[in-house]
Amino acid sequence: MFKDKVLVFDLDGTLYNVGAKVENLVDAKVKEFFKQKLKLNDEEANVVIKDIRKRYQYDVEALDEEYPFSKKDFMDFICNVDISFLPQDYALDAKLKKMPQRKFILTDSTKKHVLDVLLVIGVAADNFASIFDGHDMAYTFKHNPDGFKLFLDNYGLKAKDCLLFEDNPCNLEVAKEIGFTTVLIGQEDKEKPSFCDYRFADIKKALEYFA
Repeated sequence: MFKDKVLVFDLDGTLYNVGAKVENLVDAKVKEFFKQKLKLNDEEANVVIKDIRKRYQYDVEALDEEYPFSKKDFMDFICNVDISFLPQDYALDAKLKKMPQRKFILTDSTKKHVLDVLLVIGVAADNFASIFDGHDMAYTFKHNPDGFKLFLDNYGLKAKDCLLFEDNPCNLEVAKEIGFTTVLIGQEDKEKPSFCDYRFADIKKALEYFA
């Protein structure tokens, strides 16, 4: 039933899950970026970031509108975090190797971050046909259907042929609207949203089902 599907994976919170630890590290780098670029102290940087997050879904979106800094430089800086503490998961690598479907990583972060994570957790990058990152999405990201459309067009894929594995329900809602089959990873303590076709406690359980 699923052998002819294309498997599309989010990275952070999906292929591994350590709660908010990595997100907190990225937040610290966001603060450091604005401190350096605008010559702010901690308190001033917090005010700037709070203001940005009231009006934009992603911090990087403010760079076009208000701050004349390179989006690429921003993303490269904030995604360059120490993830050496992530647990190894050779069982995940083994399961991915057994999956006959084409597999992609679709992430709002950077390719370097993806490759760093895969190396630490022990998952071979060659399990995946390609990595499509925030730069490739022209910084539209997965909360915007344009991000998904850029991914599909780049590889000549159709949404109806793709399964999206993702821990963020908001991204799954957008993907569902354009035709993806949606697979929510985690959040079992909450009611499954109607736009999520499947839900599993973790990625390995999901792969067992779709193998």
